[in-house]
Amino acid sequence: MAKLKKVELNLVVNHSSWWKQKKYRNESCEILLKYKNSGWKLSKILLIKKLDKTIDTRVFKRFFLYMTLCKK
Repeated sequence: MAKLKKVELNLVVNHSSWWKQKKYRNESCEILLKYKNSGWKLSKILLIKKLDKTIDTRVFKRFFLYMTLCKK
């Protein structure tokens, strides 16, 4: 029977400033590509809601990844 290994990542996917948005999206993309190339698969993406009183203009998403481990 195969076992699942799970990981949750909180990554920045948007920003109000165009150059910071580009920077954050590229960083998030590089992190996700490293996981994909090492065998991880994406199962779900959730938007993390901001608090009303926060000044921070970044938008975060939570990525759920899994990897099947074959047992021999």
